[in-house]
Amino acid sequence: MTTFVVAVSVADVRRDPDKSSEQVTQALMNVPAEVGESQGDWTHITLSDYEGWIQTKHLAEPISKGFTRVGEHCGTPLDLVAVVTEPYTFAYSEADGDEIQCKLYLSTVLPLLDTTHSSRVQVALPGENSAWVERTAVSLRREQEKYPRETVRTATDTARRFLDVPYLWGGVSFEGIDCSGLTQLCYRMAGYVLPRDADQQHDALPHTVTREEMQEGDLIFFGSKAITHVALALNNRDFIHASGRNNMRVMINSLDPRSQLYHQRLDETVWAIKRVVD
Repeated sequence: MTTFVVAVSVADVRRDPDKSSEQVTQALMNVPAEVGESQGDWTHITLSDYEGWIQTKHLAEPISKGFTRVGEHCGTPLDLVAVVTEPYTFAYSEADGDEIQCKLYLSTVLPLLDTTHSSRVQVALPGENSAWVERTAVSLRREQEKYPRETVRTATDTARRFLDVPYLWGGVSFEGIDCSGLTQLCYRMAGYVLPRDADQQHDALPHTVTREEMQEGDLIFFGSKAITHVALALNNRDFIHASGRNNMRVMINSLDPRSQLYHQRLDETVWAIKRVVD
């Protein structure tokens, strides 16, 4: 297979090569995609955590990068990247201009080109393009350490920033996100790799804990006959999740019947509680 990258801010990945087909996930800009067969305007891709069909126009050749400019007469060949650390930010056409090229979403990684501007840095975009982003919206890191290990508080703080974001089946960004997309994204920003779907996350985590042992950062899995939902514990009773039933948004609920945030249906269908960080 040939490797391409996602060329748009966030691309829909569908089960079949058709816009009306189920959206199984999404992929953020510059995420690598192994390309398979094509049908019409669609190409089958394999991501690190999923596979499906994407519109061919949303793919581009991998970004080629040379030196990063770090001073007036100085550059470095180090593999430096800018990692988006805000829920979203804008990519501008010029270092000092207001023309917006596109939005960039949390955890997007782009090669770094120029760090000499006082308030913006220049990044490479797919399609041999470039743009400028606010320094305050990104973290400058080595490619090999783009998601350094952090505490579970990083994961829960990230989740809180998504409160009231719309629920979207297969969503992975601030525009819309689903339950497992939220937990995967939050732990990615804390330096941990989780599978894409809730049942996959459950099976990948070996450390099960009881309700009495539940603490901040644990993942709570729900379901009656199979795992259908996942949430991130904020403490020993409350949790945050992308609710896809009546509320259709990211919200906080509780397993404590005495709490105003109590969610009886979920309380009665807790499948397991797993710890990500021992």
